[in-house]
Amino acid sequence: LPVSTRRVLIAAGLALPALRARAQDRPVQIQVGFAPGGNIDLAARMAAPFLEKHLGGTPIIVVNKPGAGGMLMLNEVAAAAPDGRNVALVSFPALVTALYDNTPRYRVDSFAYAGLLTDEPYTVFVGTGTPFRTLRDLVAAARDAPETITIAGAGVGSAPHLALMAIERAAGVRFTWVPTQGAGQAMQLVQGGHVAGSISTVSLTVRAHIQGALRVVAILERERWDKAPDLPTGFEQGVPVAAGSARGFALPAATPAPIVARWQDAIRRTANDPEFTALAERDFLIVRHMDRPTMTRFVEEQAREYGELWRTTPWRR
Repeated sequence: LPVSTRRVLIAAGLALPALRARAQDRPVQIQVGFAPGGNIDLAARMAAPFLEKHLGGTPIIVVNKPGAGGMLMLNEVAAAAPDGRNVALVSFPALVTALYDNTPRYRVDSFAYAGLLTDEPYTVFVGTGTPFRTLRDLVAAARDAPETITIAGAGVGSAPHLALMAIERAAGVRFTWVPTQGAGQAMQLVQGGHVAGSISTVSLTVRAHIQGALRVVAILERERWDKAPDLPTGFEQGVPVAAGSARGFALPAATPAPIVARWQDAIRRTANDPEFTALAERDFLIVRHMDRPTMTRFVEEQAREYGELWRTTPWRR
C-alpha cells in the first residue's frame, strides 16, 4: 500500500478505541414527555442522581421532549437503540390513554418496563383569586354556566384530562379543557388567573397550597391523605372520582435482559435509598416501587381497564 494510505489506516485504527470510550461515556438520557417544571419532570430530576449512583456512576441527564400528552417522547424512545441509554419516565394512565385519541407509533408492548417508582393521587386546584373554595363550588359554577369554567392540563386525552371527564360524568356538568405542554405550564396559567383551575398530583400542588400560592379544593382519592388531612376528597363532596399518576421507567422492548435487569436493580435501590425517601417525604412525593414483572402486569391491567373505558364511554371528546 502507498505510504499515505497506510497512514490513514493507522490513524483510523488508533481512533477507534477513543471513539468507543467516548460512546461508553456518553450520558444516559431520561426522557420526559412534558415541559420542565411539572410533576413528572420534578420526579425525574429528583430520581436522576440516585439512579446515577446505583447504576455505578453512569452520567444521567433529564431531557424534556413535550408534545401530544407525552406521545412524541414515547414514539422516540420506542424506536431508540436498545442500549440502555434512552430511557423514558412513563406515566400511567397517560401511556395507555394516549393510544386512543392519537396515532402513536408505539404500542404497550413497545417497551421493557424496568420498574415503577412513584404513585400518587391527583388534586383539583384553583387560583387564589377565584371564588371557588370547594369542589362543590367549582361543580356548581359549571352547572350554572356549562363550558365556561376553564380547567388546564397536559394535552388532550391525557390522564388529567381523563380525570376531568370522570368528574364531569360523575357530577353531570361540562367544563372547558385548556391543553398545555405540561403540569408546570398549567399551574402558571392558574396562578396568573388565565384559567380557573387544573388537575395535578399532590407532590406538585399540596406544598403550593400550604404556601398560599394556589387552593386545592379536592384530592381525588377515596380517603383523606394523611400528610394533608385537612384537604377533603372528591367523594366527600359528592364527586366519587379517584384518579392519580403512577410513574416508572421503560426502555425499548428489544433492550437485552442484562441491561433491563441493571435498571431494575437501580430503581429498586433508589426506592429503598434513605436519602431519596427523605427527599420524597419532604416534597410530598409518594414512593411505590414495583419490580419489572409487577410493573408489566400493572401496565397490562391499565391497558385493559382504560381501553374498555374508552370503548364504552359516550362522553369522551
